[in-house]
Order: sequence, then structure tokens, then C-alpha cells
Amino acid sequence: MQRDIVLRWLQQISALIARLLRGDPSLSVLMIRERLDDARAQLLGPLAQVVDKLDPESAAQLLSDPYRIYGYAQLLALESAVERASGRTTAAETAARRAVALGREAIARADPVPPEWLAWVDAAAQEVPRDPS
Repeated sequence: MQRDIVLRWLQQISALIARLLRGDPSLSVLMIRERLDDARAQLLGPLAQVVDKLDPESAAQLLSDPYRIYGYAQLLALESAVERASGRTTAAETAARRAVALGREAIARADPVPPEWLAWVDAAAQEVPRDPS
């Protein structure tokens, strides 16, 4: 049940971001950020503030459920798109790298691994510029 709700939120937010990127005047970045914040609060609960400060491996360990980790990875990818649309390239790239790392952590913990996760992480990794460090 919880997994279905998370998936539905992510699909709705993804559709909103797509509309924003197409220039839909009825949407604002602020409105989408609010939706992302709501989804983050629902997905992570009281762990939200802690998880963001941890490296991806530690965050995944704390979240434990591969589906929750994967949902968080997708949420970060959506946040990356909003940051990019706002012209905040560095923040977008940071969120995208973290999304890929968390997607990989979810895959490492899932048994069996849903094939769409592999495809999503591969596609997301291809879009992330190499880390300059």
C-alpha cells in the first residue's frame, strides 16, 4: 500500500515537472517544490532532516527498505529537474548524483531487483555529468 502511494506521488510530480518544463503558465516552481516537500515528508517522515545529511550508503542503511530508498532516489531526481529548470545547475547535478547513488543502493538491497530500477539507474547515470572531484 505505502509503495503504491509513493509511486503515485512520484508519477504526479513527474507529470507536473514535465508540464513546467513545457512552459505551462498555470504551474510555478514554488508549487512544485511544495509538492516535492510534501512527498519527502510523507516518504521519509521524521528521518527527512537526518537522511539528507548522510552519505548515500548511510542514508540507505537508515531507510533500509529498498522500495523506500528507490522512492527517495526518484524524488531526488525530480528535485534535480526542478533545480535545473530554476537555473541552479550545481544543485541539480548534486541532487542527480545523489539520486543515482541511492538508486544503486536500492538495487543492492532488493531481492529480486525490479528490472525497471536497473533501467532507471542506467538512464539517470548517463545524464549526470562526471563529478569534477
